[in-house]
Amino acid sequence: MNNIINIYEFRRNKKIKKFRRAGVLIAIISILCMLVYGLIVAEIHHPTRLPSYIEPKP
Repeated sequence: MNNIINIYEFRRNKKIKKFRRAGVLIAIISILCMLVYGLIVAEIHHPTRLPSYIEPKP
């Protein structure tokens, strides 16, 4: 009977590891997507750059 319980426990641990891997993978992909989105938004809405000098008035 101990062997059967160990097999079921092994299968359960295997499923838990698969779910954990899937969760980590989804988290990494979502973080990368947020970073890429942030970079794209920062490029589109870049702040207006002022010249480093004042142009002389005629």
